[in-house]
Amino acid sequence: MSGEDTAEIMDTFREGLADKTTVFLAPASISSERLIYFYIQSILENDDQKNIIWLCLKNSRDKVIDNFRDYGMGIEDYLDRIWFIDIEDPSKEKKENTLYYSSQTDYMKIGSHTSKLFSEMPGSTMVIDDMNTLSKDNLQVVENFLKYVMSNVHQHEGSAVSMLNKGSAGEKEGTLVSFFDVVIDASDTGEMHVEMGLKSLDVKYVVEKGKINLYYIQKKIKKERLKILIVDDEPDIPDLLKLSLKDEPYDFLVAYNGKDAIKIAREEFPDLILLDIMMPDMDGYEVVETLKKERDTRDIAIIMITAKTKVDDKLKGMELGIDDYISKPFDKREVNARIKMVMKRFGWKPPEESE
Repeated sequence: MSGEDTAEIMDTFREGLADKTTVFLAPASISSERLIYFYIQSILENDDQKNIIWLCLKNSRDKVIDNFRDYGMGIEDYLDRIWFIDIEDPSKEKKENTLYYSSQTDYMKIGSHTSKLFSEMPGSTMVIDDMNTLSKDNLQVVENFLKYVMSNVHQHEGSAVSMLNKGSAGEKEGTLVSFFDVVIDASDTGEMHVEMGLKSLDVKYVVEKGKINLYYIQKKIKKERLKILIVDDEPDIPDLLKLSLKDEPYDFLVAYNGKDAIKIAREEFPDLILLDIMMPDMDGYEVVETLKKERDTRDIAIIMITAKTKVDDKLKGMELGIDDYISKPFDKREVNARIKMVMKRFGWKPPEESE
């Protein structure tokens, strides 16, 4: 399990969620609370211009700070950048950087504080510390409250993060989740899947010796149609492949050289690349080597389709990380069979097998 994976994954989260509203949707057995604390600590440590607005629905201000310490995440150096919206306790003295409301259903006061803080600190990240608390109230009231809060977040170019236990809100779950741009779907085994625009991320979450570790797992393709990039400097080959496979559940992109192939892969994130080797300027091997080095493209499946049929040529491709190898001239039935065979390894099922 790599510490580099953890740092890289957190970089991806911070970048991809910087202007989004996000909810961790997880079974009660998964400590999504701890993940949120870890995410907020990462923001504070890596972006000294970012402020945090923490809405205390479940835990008080003092409890939140204690939780950071209990999780081994010291935030004492960053407390001047965290503002809390907390329930007022007449028996305790007021705390710095804290605005108060009377009860968990005091939505008017919470909304007013939210508006004030985002006006003064645009671009902040808001933590709604537990959507499970909101799910217990009248749905229409909660909807109006969330609409107001999210409008403030977006109006002031901020972001928000919260959590909700799967199944805890019953029929309200879908409505509550719909207020968020991004859903991080976690399983009871600690696997998390998230779609951020065109990017998708599949990671495993583990706590070891009190420390959170994240590492990549192979993505699972859960859609009916595959996006396939065909790369060949001979225009007839892409045309032939598209015609031969036109009745299959595939959508095609085409590149006629290696540089364009890399550009399209970075922008479109195809599920599979059918790649020629012998191309001018940048050959297929260089394309594979480049894509496998980059975080966002290294998990794209690659099948080489080429006239280079020597064992050494095949071994070179396999050593670089390709998934299969087809020799020219090819039979369309073999190409289709190999596409389906390779993509099944990525969790994809053709529509006829999914029925």
